[in-house]
Amino acid sequence: MLGNSLIRSRVQYLVPEKSFIRKLLVLTSGTVVGQALLLLSSPLLTRFFTPAEFGLFAVFAALAAIFGVIACLRLEFALPVILDEDEAAGMAMAAVVVAVAMSLSAGLLVWLAGPWFVTLVSAEVLLGWLWLLPLAMLVWGLGSISSYWSIRRGGYATNGFNRSFQLGSQAGSQVALGALGAGPPGLILGYLLGYGVRLGHFIAKLAPTDRRLLLGQPPAQLWRSVHHHWHYPVYSSSSSLLHSISEMVPAILIAGLYGPVTAGLYALCQRVMAAPVKLLSETASQVFLGETRGLDGPALHRFFLRTITLFTALGIAGMLPVLLFAPPVFAVVFGEAWREAGVLVQLLVPLFFSRFVVFPISQLVHVLRRQDVYLLSAVLTTLALVASFGSSLLLGLGVHATVLLFSLTTALANLVTLAISWRLVAGRAIARSATTP
Repeated sequence: MLGNSLIRSRVQYLVPEKSFIRKLLVLTSGTVVGQALLLLSSPLLTRFFTPAEFGLFAVFAALAAIFGVIACLRLEFALPVILDEDEAAGMAMAAVVVAVAMSLSAGLLVWLAGPWFVTLVSAEVLLGWLWLLPLAMLVWGLGSISSYWSIRRGGYATNGFNRSFQLGSQAGSQVALGALGAGPPGLILGYLLGYGVRLGHFIAKLAPTDRRLLLGQPPAQLWRSVHHHWHYPVYSSSSSLLHSISEMVPAILIAGLYGPVTAGLYALCQRVMAAPVKLLSETASQVFLGETRGLDGPALHRFFLRTITLFTALGIAGMLPVLLFAPPVFAVVFGEAWREAGVLVQLLVPLFFSRFVVFPISQLVHVLRRQDVYLLSAVLTTLALVASFGSSLLLGLGVHATVLLFSLTTALANLVTLAISWRLVAGRAIARSATTP
């Protein structure tokens, strides 16, 4: 009897609270619907576009993602956790100013380095389309600000619908443009349209009182907000940039090392697996961040363990079929020419699984004001990227060996981050317990 009671109490300790699961389901439901639309459109896209065309799109999408994550220097991360309304509004408007400035800087970079870059990766056809990167950066950044402001307001349903709206717009427009024979520009324009729809939906849903609050902030308040939360641009932006590089640069490196066709196969992996994993875990991290406001000590530790338990179980359930059946499924669904993409997906399972489990709790560093840990995590994943592709260059490894090495080393880096985060939150729980009478 005592044993059963202990087991029951332990299970209850690890099972996430209903409020967290409810909010997570509301927010992720939109992501799931949107990803389902992307997946349903993929068999059509693989017949409208060749692997080489997918490879060219992968290069553009990788650059857009790298530029996008630093569009606001991660000032938006502070929005759900700042307690003062004026301070939060000042931070949001400061992020808008930063997004505009960063987009203009991106345009200058495209002008200076664009021709050199497309020659380096054998993607000269993309030169004219690189001028869309500053626009992509601006729309991505403004959409991110809007999303985190919505989370601050508890707009989980709005965010959930927004995800499905965004991804559905991307899928539909890419299919339509593919049917018209648009080539790589069709994939690029459809991709951008989705982010434009995302931003437009958030603007339409912004409450008039919030609009007045945001637009009424004086410049001095913008500066005070940024100055008070300086650790976001200093630590979080550099960390996010390194994390994005470790996630997105492989597509560019594969294009340079193994050609656009292989990069296209890798791009399908990104579309089918990496993008859903990232979006679902990123969505969960937003819920995690919103739920941790006011939690500390043992309560935060308990919430941390429950989140890890939930995503470990979900990750195992989702990755096992991929590990066992990916190549034949890819051949049937996407066409025989894409069977090799299924092999690459199998090799990337350790990376996908570790990212799915670890990323939802990555926002913990903002609660504990330990952005240095997130920076350390980014450095580790970047070192994994350098080590794997550097070994490929030095040893002349094939694409399978390179991708597997990248997958394993990145998974190890993610597990180190998990261990450090666990130690931090456990230490905080012990310290709070010791000071509580």
